[in-house]
Amino acid sequence: MPIYEYACAACGKEFEKYVVTATVTVVCPACASARVKRRLSLVGVKTGTVASPIGASGGCCGGGCGCH
Repeated sequence: MPIYEYACAACGKEFEKYVVTATVTVVCPACASARVKRRLSLVGVKTGTVASPIGASGGCCGGGCGCH
């Protein structure tokens, strides 16, 4: 489903819009301005779990760098 995030240049409102085709004109729902920019959307994807090395302890690096 192509749901895009936009920011209005006129009033600053951020909103999402379902866009079926690229020819659809998107307007701000708050002020009806067509001066909108599509924002970069981040997608979260779960790929599995990361196993810690045996004997590793603490921190974001697992303790293997010697900073802990």
